This record gives sequence, C-alpha cells and structure tokens, in this order.
Amino acid sequence: MGKQELISAFEQARAELVEAISGLSEDEMLQPGAVGYWSVKDVLAHLTAWESELITALVRIEQGKKGVPNIVTIDDIDEWNDQQYRGNSRRDLQVILEDFHGVAKHLVAAIEAQPDQVLDDNRRFPWMEGEPLAYLVYENAIWHEQEHADEIVAWRRDLSEESGENYD
Repeated sequence: MGKQELISAFEQARAELVEAISGLSEDEMLQPGAVGYWSVKDVLAHLTAWESELITALVRIEQGKKGVPNIVTIDDIDEWNDQQYRGNSRRDLQVILEDFHGVAKHLVAAIEAQPDQVLDDNRRFPWMEGEPLAYLVYENAIWHEQEHADEIVAWRRDLSEESGENYD
C-alpha cells in the first residue's frame, strides 16, 4: 500500500472519529464510561499517546536510526495504557484536543516522509515479523481510531436511548 493510500485511510478513520465526538459538550467529553471507565477526553489522550509513539518510530526510521522502536517493545499494553491515562488525567480537555489534532498533522507528515517501498516491504524490518511498516500505521492509528470511534458511537446510542433522545 502506497503512502497516499495509507494517508487517505488515516484521514478517513480520523474523520469517523471526529464525527463520533461531534456535538458533544465539554461535560459529555469528560463523562466517564465512554470506553470502559474512560471518558472521551481519556480516549483522545490515549490515541494521541499511541500515535505519538508511532510518529517517533517513523521519524527514527526516516533518519536511519537502528533498533526496534519503543512502540513495538511495549510488553504490557494494559500497564502502558494505564500509565498514559494517569499521566493525562489531570490535563485540560482543550490541551488534549489540541494535542489530538496536532498529532494527526505530524503523523501525516511522518508517513509522507517514508518512501513507498519502505512502507510496503514486509522483509525490511525483522521486528515487524513479516508485516510491512504500513501495518504498524494501520494497527496503531487507523484501526485504533476506528475501534474507538465505534465504541464512542455505541456509547452515545446507549446514552440517547436512556434519555429517550435519538442519536442517529
């Protein structure tokens, strides 16, 4: 998959997520329970943390730095997610939103900096275990955003049913 297709897929996933949170008030964005015990704010901070790690990996690759990227070596994902949650829990919603929108711009730039053959070669990086680098982007950005967008949509439907309103 070429970088333009990858960028388009990311932009589509991001648009779906933005649509999923569209119209939420600040109080609703801070309400626990959107995804597990996380609020929408927590989900956005979570996605930003993963995508920041992804950007770091892509930039290191583009700079020719050797070694396995941190994003690949995280042993306990639940523990890492909890550390990120605790680190972001006191941060202001507006700061989280700025970071969330900013990370998307940086991720697109980091993808654009990669030659298509680097993104597509499933043998270039042994730590990718037979998958191309594009898979790392799908896993940690595209599919990740789609997953949480779907969860937020389901949460909003549940809330609207409880209140007697229609979310759709």
